[in-house]
Amino acid sequence: MGKIDKAKEYIGAIRIYMTFVLASLVATIAGVSKLYMALYFGVMFWIGIIAIIMLALIFVLLARHMHKKINELEEIYD
Repeated sequence: MGKIDKAKEYIGAIRIYMTFVLASLVATIAGVSKLYMALYFGVMFWIGIIAIIMLALIFVLLARHMHKKINELEEIYD
């Protein structure tokens, strides 16, 4: 397997991880908004808020890492 193929596979894996994180983020937002609409501000609400922040941060970091790898792929291809 060449460097280009390996880099493409790595980028594809990052995209899959981003998909899982995004699905988790959407589900967590839905759960927290349901708790908010029910006016329940207990422990689960605040854990959900923290989870939303963490998942959003993880998503942004994965996106930045993926774009960095795409730029490296352009350098390998040249």
